[in-house]
Amino acid sequence: MVEVGRFDARKDAEFARSLLAVAKIPCVLVPDEGADHRDSPFGHARILVADADADDAATILRRYTTSGEDDG
Repeated sequence: MVEVGRFDARKDAEFARSLLAVAKIPCVLVPDEGADHRDSPFGHARILVADADADDAATILRRYTTSGEDDG
């Protein structure tokens, strides 16, 4: 399993997981136990996928995290 995403809010991780589900990429959402949780009441999370799906998953998540940056 390879980490393809790390999120400060669990709701963002859940949304990213739904994007991967639409693309039929299985993934696992795990708590980010190494993160500093003092600043976020929502909990940090990481998304893991199989090695074979890592490139496709990273591309999908990159589109999600960069969409809207050009709106400024």
